[in-house]
Formats: sequence, structure tokens, C-alpha cells
Amino acid sequence: MVRSFPSYGSFKKALLTSERYYDEVCDREPEASSSSDPIPTVSLSNGIKMPLLGLGTTHSGGYYHDVVIHALRNCGYRMIDTARRYGVERELGFAWKESGVPRSDLFLCSKLWPVNFGPGTREAFELSCEKLQTDYLDLFMTHFPVIPEWLGNRREVHEETWRQLELLYDEERIRAIGVSNYSEDDLSEMFEYCSIKPHVNQSEFHPWFNPVQLRSFCEENDILYAGYCPIAKGKFLDSDVLLKLSSKYNKTPAQICLRWSLEHGVPVIPKSKEKSRIAENRNVFDFSLSNDDLADMALLHENPKKLIRFEDLPNKFNLPDGYKLEGRVFGVTYPENNVQSTYPNRYSTAQNVC
Repeated sequence: MVRSFPSYGSFKKALLTSERYYDEVCDREPEASSSSDPIPTVSLSNGIKMPLLGLGTTHSGGYYHDVVIHALRNCGYRMIDTARRYGVERELGFAWKESGVPRSDLFLCSKLWPVNFGPGTREAFELSCEKLQTDYLDLFMTHFPVIPEWLGNRREVHEETWRQLELLYDEERIRAIGVSNYSEDDLSEMFEYCSIKPHVNQSEFHPWFNPVQLRSFCEENDILYAGYCPIAKGKFLDSDVLLKLSSKYNKTPAQICLRWSLEHGVPVIPKSKEKSRIAENRNVFDFSLSNDDLADMALLHENPKKLIRFEDLPNKFNLPDGYKLEGRVFGVTYPENNVQSTYPNRYSTAQNVC
């Protein structure tokens, strides 16, 4: 079933409050928001349902095994977003297995690093599945549109990469295929050769960076715009606007940021290494921001602050996956036939990072 991506207006209506969401969208009786309530979902253009809130991962700041299990087992998270580049796919495979959550209840996303584009696409996909202990992925995305020069002609490499993803999609090894960090120009070029348009374009999104034109372009083409860095790495949480709304709604500034994304119909994947923050991030479906509050927050974008830059990306292509972990992988018991990180563990301060 092909279903068009809902407009911002329909999203806002569905997400005004968790009670109204369940009543109007899920056709169930209103209930108090808690970790026992299912996280609301959005339908992709192919009808696949994707949670609006997921657990983000990264190769910066370390990996905390018990926190991932806590998110799945106790907080009701069902979407995990990762990438081969982060170097934690194997650990996440252990985590979801240990959590006891059935694979059919999960939405696992990973990304293809540019050095594996072209002829290496399928092999890289299979390795991600092996590490994540699954035979399929719910969403698999190309990580960046930039590729190493040594791969060859840029257009030809992208065409071959996407053709491989389309084949994996046809084989039902991937339930949805997408891209990350693509601009309107990148997507327009892609439309010239793709048989299946991306179901998702994941890119930076927070109150200080709201690419309205790109989001509109995605919506017009039935592509879900999904966001990362939803709290802008915590850099601006002391904003007067956020502090005022935090007091008004009795929510943290981070929760206000997450709710702001949801009000715009953008799924979010916040990251943290603290169990309390994981639970806090989950508790954003029991309130809504007024139109006046959204207007106040719109002013934060008048001086856009894009945090993720790609200029130095080519200099990082030869670095190993997970190089930023620096051995900070905690709480994982590795079977004898699996190799643990070669970096020595060292202490890292836990905090919200994105």
C-alpha cells in the first residue's frame, strides 16, 4: 500500500496531545502517558510504520550497554538508530537480544558508510545484519552523499549503491530504504536514476536549525524527513525561550526541544548514557506546545546554527569504524567467538549528547 506522507497540519492535529493521538490515530481509549504506552508511529510512503521517537547511538562519548537495555526493557523504546561507522552494531545486537524484546517489535536502522558504496554495498549490509543479529533491517540508509574519490565516478557509484539497496528492498531484506544528509540537489539528482524514491531522509534538525525548504521538498516527494541532533548537542539549552517554556510546562529544556520536533512531524533519535535521561526523553507525549510558543521558538532559527559540517569528511574516510569510542564500551559480555574493542576502557562522564 502506498500512502502519501502526511502534511504538517495533519501531524500537528495527531500529536497535539498523547490522548488525542491515541483517540484519533490509534483508535483506542485515551490513557495516561507512560513507558507502558506504545510510542506513536508515522507511516512511510510504503505503509511501513516508524516510531516517532527512537534511541540514537554514536561513536562519540562511549557505549553503555545497560542503558540500551533499560531503554528497551523499561522505557518502551522500540527504534534503535545506528551506523556501521559508530562501531557499536555488535554491542547493540547483544543488547536487544538481552532485553527480551522480540525482533518483530523492533525498528532497527543502520547506515552505509561512503567507503562501502558501490560494489561493497551488499557485503556491508550483510555485515551490519550479522553484527546486529538480524536477517533484515527495518531501515537502511546511505550515510552521506559525499564519497571517496578513489571509488570512481560519483554519479555511477551512487547509482550502483542505490540499485543494490533497491534489490535488497525487493528481496525483503530491508523494509525501507533511505538517505541521510541529502540536500534538494542531491535528491533531485537521485530521482533521475532511482526506481524507488527514498522513504526517509535523515538530517540535522533542532530549533536552531530548521531547513524548511528541504523539509517541504521531502514532503512533496513522499519522503519522511527524520531528524538527528534534536537538542543540538545540549549547546543552547540555557536559552531564555527554552527556560521560560520549561517553567511553563514543567518540562526540561531538552523535552521542550524534542516536543518541538514532534510538533513539526519530525521523528527524533536523542542520545544519552544516563538512564534518567533516557526516561526523560521518553516522556514527551503528554503535553503540546501552543501556537504562540511555537512562534517564539521559531525565532531561534533566525540565526541558524548548523552543527554537523561535511567539509572535512574526506579526511576521515580512512579512519576505522568506531574510532571515537576510544575504548569506552561498558557492560558488554562478549562471547568467546566475538572480539571486544581493542581500545582499553576508561571512564567517561555520562550526559545527553545530542
